Amino acid sequence: MGSTFKNIGISGVAGSGKNTLSEIIIKFLERMELSPISQKLYGIDPCSCSREEKDIIRPLLVAHGEVKRKLSKGKHWTNLLHKDLDEEKVNIITDVRYSEYKDDEIDWLKNDANGVLIHLSRYIEKNNDRVYIKAMNQSEKRNDPIMRDKADFALNWNTYEDSSQRVASTEKLLKWIKRLYV
Repeated sequence: MGSTFKNIGISGVAGSGKNTLSEIIIKFLERMELSPISQKLYGIDPCSCSREEKDIIRPLLVAHGEVKRKLSKGKHWTNLLHKDLDEEKVNIITDVRYSEYKDDEIDWLKNDANGVLIHLSRYIEKNNDRVYIKAMNQSEKRNDPIMRDKADFALNWNTYEDSSQRVASTEKLLKWIKRLYV
């Protein structure tokens, strides 16, 4: 493949569409997504569960993640994930959220994993205004603006029910990815 970058991280608040965007990119690159580690911990697959199930496990995921991050100075999840990266593929990491510690997730993605960060914001149009999905907790509220500022590409997308509209709304992003990876 010969690209400069090998991995893609996606950030954004809960419900912004990180997994949906990942599926679009995967189809575009014809690659497979890594399974999140948290799936094993709680028995609900955060990537394929309903919004209601995700809301049930979210406080547990956030609390567990924060404890693991504090104990490891932000390296717990990236150390686990790094072992699973396939050097022959473009790996898509759908939950890059933090820049609080030295060598935290964003630094790991860009420096150690040779990746780029896509920040995602989803909105609903009401009376010709964009109403963005808000952070679900204080951790997201604190970190999301930082991740947006550090992103290599920011995508603001509408809440489309039709999958073809979602794909069409990513056209500029997919062209950018093509320049990087193909």
